[in-house]
Amino acid sequence: MISENCDIDEFVERVKHMDILDVVALAVDETTAAERIFFRSHRHTHKDRLCSEQYARQLKQLINYLRFEIKPKRPESKAYRLYVANWGTVTPQPSHGSLIDTCPPTAAGLLQNGS
Repeated sequence: MISENCDIDEFVERVKHMDILDVVALAVDETTAAERIFFRSHRHTHKDRLCSEQYARQLKQLINYLRFEIKPKRPESKAYRLYVANWGTVTPQPSHGSLIDTCPPTAAGLLQNGS
């Protein structure tokens, strides 16, 4: 595992200068390793299991932000703040202009002429 302490900050610090696709691949591998710790409960303490469960959840959130560039319902989440700080930007929502503004020039002309 990249972060032996199940720390999302440590993971991001180590991978933030890599290509996005490499970061996603490493995050998927890291999530799998963290979930294995969680599901192999007989080998680890209760604290380890809880740590790995939270870490896997944060990694999954980060993967989704990196793949889909979505803004979450809870933008105060740690994974989202790390995503914005290192890879993403909060882009403004597109304006809701008129239908003519969104059509190609030829279609806009037809709409204005009533044809």
